[in-house]
Amino acid sequence: MSSSVKLLVAAMLVGGMLAAVPAGATATQSDTTLEVVVVDQDGDGIGGATIDATWDGGSRTVTTASNGRAFVDVPEGDDVELNVTAEEYVRNHPLVVTDATSEEVTVDMAPKGRSTIVVQDTNGEPVEDVSVELQQEFRIDVAGETDVTGQFSTGTIEQGEYELTAVKPGFFEETRTITIGEETREEVELERGQVQLEVTAVDDHFAEPRSLEAQVIVSDAGGQLAELTATGGRASLDVDVNNRYTVAVERDGYQRNERTVEVDESPRSVQIATQRVPELTLEPRNERVVVGENTTVRVVNAYDEPVAGAEVTRDNETVGETDGNGELAVPIESTGSQGLQAVQGNLRSDVVAVEGVEPAEGSTLTPTSTSETVGDAPGFGALVALVALAATALLARRR
Repeated sequence: MSSSVKLLVAAMLVGGMLAAVPAGATATQSDTTLEVVVVDQDGDGIGGATIDATWDGGSRTVTTASNGRAFVDVPEGDDVELNVTAEEYVRNHPLVVTDATSEEVTVDMAPKGRSTIVVQDTNGEPVEDVSVELQQEFRIDVAGETDVTGQFSTGTIEQGEYELTAVKPGFFEETRTITIGEETREEVELERGQVQLEVTAVDDHFAEPRSLEAQVIVSDAGGQLAELTATGGRASLDVDVNNRYTVAVERDGYQRNERTVEVDESPRSVQIATQRVPELTLEPRNERVVVGENTTVRVVNAYDEPVAGAEVTRDNETVGETDGNGELAVPIESTGSQGLQAVQGNLRSDVVAVEGVEPAEGSTLTPTSTSETVGDAPGFGALVALVALAATALLARRR
């Protein structure tokens, strides 16, 4: 067999093997070994510590030897979380090994500690529902709230220095550095406080928002606190520090608008904008129109501004759309009451009745294309014609 034939056969065999591999199949991921060293605050190995290694889709548990070392096989390239527990030592957060390879990893442990945080007000009364946080190096280690006795227990954590923060709506925040030992107690005093909240209500329909006299409603998690009138567009009140409020603005004919306002320990000013409730109004120039003539209708929005492109219907039949001035000449083709309405998007005006009336007896009508020939009284065009005929007859008699 020639070399070229051998190469061809080999290529066919390889191709067949590749074709036999199911779509999406990949090679089995290999393991790597982490050498984990668990040490105390002095760098000495901690024997008998339990290491729980977890990764996406798997886990493994090993125990350190007397020198604090243990070997754990993990998937190569995975991110592995190491949680370590020991009889006398603790670690507040697991150690995460990213993109695991065959390497040595040191896990620092600290002696176990515990603290009880006791919170009181300036009268010595316990304060419940106080948010308590303990953190080291800008990372929160423990968080919780005080109970009805004003106490919060940290549980088992590392001994050492922490930044303690205690805060509750209505009280000034207390922050301090504390040292937690094997069993410690920390007392915290909170002072009540209020600051001013100023609310400005405006109508932002305009290029320059305009002050709006409206009702301002202020609520918190406990319910409504106050309802004030924003005279000249402004209202103010004293509120508790370090709290979250819902501030709403209401006025007849306007949309209710509200926003959430965070108030810390400084006066706060907020602006809440709203606009009129969207609406269309159709205004006919005449309510009684001679049959065969037109009446001009004008369509305006809630701000009495002309609405272009509004569809106008007469007894539910479309007769046209308003122009750039919000106007349309609507022909009145029959006697009796006829309902005119403006429609744009989801908005509809009220139906306005326009009555078609017969022209005066003996008059000759020339239908007009706009309402400019339609006077304030019905049949005004016919009346003009009659007056002209009478004047002509009078002149003829004088001759």
